[in-house]
Amino acid sequence: MLAVPLLVLRLTHDPLAAGLAAALRGVGYLLVGLPTGPIVDRLNPWTVLVAMDVVRAGVFVALSVLAWLGTVRLWVILALAFLAGAATVFFDAALAVAVKDLFRNEGLLRANSVLETAAQTSLVIGPVIVGMLAATLGIASALLINAATFVVSLLSLSAVTRRGDMVRPHRPTRRGGMIGGLGTDFMEGLRYLIAFRPLLVLTVIQTMLNLCLAADTLIIFFARVTLDLPMPQVSAVVAGGGIGGIAGAVMATWLAARIRALPLIALGIAVAAVSLLAMGVSTSWWSLLVANGVQVWAVIVVSIVNRSTRQAWVPRDLLGRVTTTGRALFITATPIGTVIAGATTRTFGNDPRPAFLGAGALIAVIIGVGWLAALRRYDASDTRPQKSIT
Repeated sequence: MLAVPLLVLRLTHDPLAAGLAAALRGVGYLLVGLPTGPIVDRLNPWTVLVAMDVVRAGVFVALSVLAWLGTVRLWVILALAFLAGAATVFFDAALAVAVKDLFRNEGLLRANSVLETAAQTSLVIGPVIVGMLAATLGIASALLINAATFVVSLLSLSAVTRRGDMVRPHRPTRRGGMIGGLGTDFMEGLRYLIAFRPLLVLTVIQTMLNLCLAADTLIIFFARVTLDLPMPQVSAVVAGGGIGGIAGAVMATWLAARIRALPLIALGIAVAAVSLLAMGVSTSWWSLLVANGVQVWAVIVVSIVNRSTRQAWVPRDLLGRVTTTGRALFITATPIGTVIAGATTRTFGNDPRPAFLGAGALIAVIIGVGWLAALRRYDASDTRPQKSIT
């Protein structure tokens, strides 16, 4: 998230290039998101997890060596970065399948909560470590440490496979090898997504939610430029979101034990809407910090419960393609929302408050209509996964 953009900025000082380098996962979904699911559904997910860690470790070792040599070109950095992003897309899809293989019912929620807690903690600690390394030992050292993190992940996966904890489900032989019939497989997953009404409703709502939540990319601009806050307070505002994310990941299981899945998702989205509205009227660093923390807390709770519900609903043989299809929609919505929020801010004289207020109001309308028109009719605990739709 930080090491590659720092390397790009050292070479070019180009904000667009640095932005692309920071959006590895998003660009990865745009490049390989749709075929990833059908491919993962044909493979052992543990093999995919191990292979993708090898690829990502290799990418960051290569970037570190190139940075040390001082001969690296921008297109090489971006090509390697996008390769790492594509590998992450495969890793995400395989992880969703592996978690479904290992856990059932409430165990899915607990497992996703633990994984999300680790992810949110890394988002708080990781940039700090990279920033310190880049300032003291140089960006090449930071990139090498990045590579080491994937080696640690690889070793942990290897330990699980040696113990035999993973599930090895039967894989049917398909005509045409690994590539043949991918289009048919993808359409099968898409038909399932469209035909399973509760899942379709959640997918549409989350896509619209991500479109609106893109307004929060303006929070640093709001804090630094609009409110004219000093850097320590800007950092505190950003850190507040990270702390909220950790709290949401830790609390998701506790909340899900007391509130049914679909009402909890709706409630979390409503809280996110209110927090965006609060950002739009914030006049101090502490109120912006609280609003950001609450917003990220709500989004993480919704994400964990939604992910666990999808894993429980979708048949195992369709999970990879349904997961990547949904995520491709979610992630594509974010850059579109960012452009809309930025244009709105420019229209109002570089004031992002209307963007926050508009996004919060739109999210409130979306979840209100979604709940009244569809979600309240369903109960996630009573909804049974459908068979493959052909």
